[in-house]
Amino acid sequence: MALVNPENVTGQFVGMSRLPVVRQVGLLLGLAASIALGVGIYTWAKEPNYVPLFEGMSGADAAQVVTILEQGNTPYRMQGSMVAVPAGKVHNLRIQLASQGLPKSSTPGYELLDEEQGFGTSSFVEKARFNRALEGELSRSIATLNSVKGARVHLAIPKKSAFLRNQQGASASVLISLFPGRKLNQSQVAGVIHLVASSVSGMNSEHVTVVDQQGNLLTGSGGSSAMAMGSEQFTFASNIEENYSRRIVDLLVPIMGAGKVRAQVTADVDFTAIERTSETFGPNNTLLRSEQTSEERSSDNSKAFGGTPGAQSNQPAAAAATPGADVAGESNTSATNQTNRQATRNYELDKVISHIKEAPGTIKKLSVAVLLDYRQQTNEAGDVERLPLPDEEIERFTQLVKEAVGFNEERGDSVNLMNASFLEPELMEPLPEIPIWQEPWVLDIAKQTVGGIGILLLVFGILRPVMKSLAGFGKPTGRAVNGELQLGGDQAALGGAPQLPPGVTSYDQQVQLAQSIAGQSPKRAASVMSDWVQDGG
Repeated sequence: MALVNPENVTGQFVGMSRLPVVRQVGLLLGLAASIALGVGIYTWAKEPNYVPLFEGMSGADAAQVVTILEQGNTPYRMQGSMVAVPAGKVHNLRIQLASQGLPKSSTPGYELLDEEQGFGTSSFVEKARFNRALEGELSRSIATLNSVKGARVHLAIPKKSAFLRNQQGASASVLISLFPGRKLNQSQVAGVIHLVASSVSGMNSEHVTVVDQQGNLLTGSGGSSAMAMGSEQFTFASNIEENYSRRIVDLLVPIMGAGKVRAQVTADVDFTAIERTSETFGPNNTLLRSEQTSEERSSDNSKAFGGTPGAQSNQPAAAAATPGADVAGESNTSATNQTNRQATRNYELDKVISHIKEAPGTIKKLSVAVLLDYRQQTNEAGDVERLPLPDEEIERFTQLVKEAVGFNEERGDSVNLMNASFLEPELMEPLPEIPIWQEPWVLDIAKQTVGGIGILLLVFGILRPVMKSLAGFGKPTGRAVNGELQLGGDQAALGGAPQLPPGVTSYDQQVQLAQSIAGQSPKRAASVMSDWVQDGG
């Protein structure tokens, strides 16, 4: 249905011209405001819903993305440094930009080495560019951790010296930005430290410092070596306990079923470092190592012809009465022989010197606790019931656990296996599906629908009644002036054909027109008749 028929245009303008000036101005302002409101509603409904294309883009990346969007005539909005595009095109645009390598990372890596270098670039600039590329690669690697939002790495690599005594080790500083409510444990911090230290030649892990975005030092200082050692010992003991627990679970799960076995192991680990030096002597402690002997012989003949001066010494010897006396007398008269023997012997002691250094980490005691669930069985009635395990089966499981952990009764190990009924876990509700009203295309349709309804209300609730009322002012008012019947602004004289509406020429048509006017507005017809009577009198 048309808003204004062509036949009523003249009547609407004529009716508006008969209004007072103030009402005409107000009507024009109202019509202009209504038209502006309709245009605004149409523009708002036609405009799509904008969502961010990428988050955290740098200014250079945003400029390149905007250039590509303008080349493709894609509408976009700039919200600070963030580029927003229509929700229906965001996925296609992301794929298109990713194929062109956008957005680039804010921390460039080895792609810096792909850039063309100017002629005559010094070795210092090349080294600085390589260090910057290495810093970017390390930052990207650290940022892949789940709790890390972003990272920056600063490397201090001194120049190599030809003298060993003047060489200095490299160092690094790592700034980590964590997600809200997240934190890194000691093992993750140690992983970051070793990652950086292993990536730079000649860098020691002690020269790597890690700081979070709040300025908290995540690495231990040099004076807290004892605390660092305690943390490593705790990690070592935890790994032993976890290893034993996993052995038990892997052994019993095929028998009991998944989720039917729980095992906890407590290991008492001795981290005392012991060094022993012992000296042991063997049973053969008189072993001859070397021997040196010497022998000297000498003889004296003067005693054979001499003796004590006197008569007795000059007399011949008497016959011996006994053999011994003869030997003695013979020894007195014979020559004297002397023999001197010397022997030097060196003996070696049989001994063993041993130096023993016992490594820390010896298990002093193991405490094992195992919990087994009841077994489900189907009875004769077909119902599923939970029954405890027999004592013989529990005893067999206990022996299996002892063999799995290397049970040693002499060091005080203990194994406690218990059978109990586990509580049935509550069924987790499935993740709710995304409501349809949260889809991006639904918002566009809703905006268009609301805009259409608003325009229809504006047209049929404001503009159409106003235009209809203006057309009414242009129709005949039914008031007689000097024998003429006025119809809004068109005079229809009952007697003069030129003053009648077009097509009304005969008397019958004039009478019919008068009857029609009288039927539509009796009061106006009565007023016209009253004027005629007064004029005739």
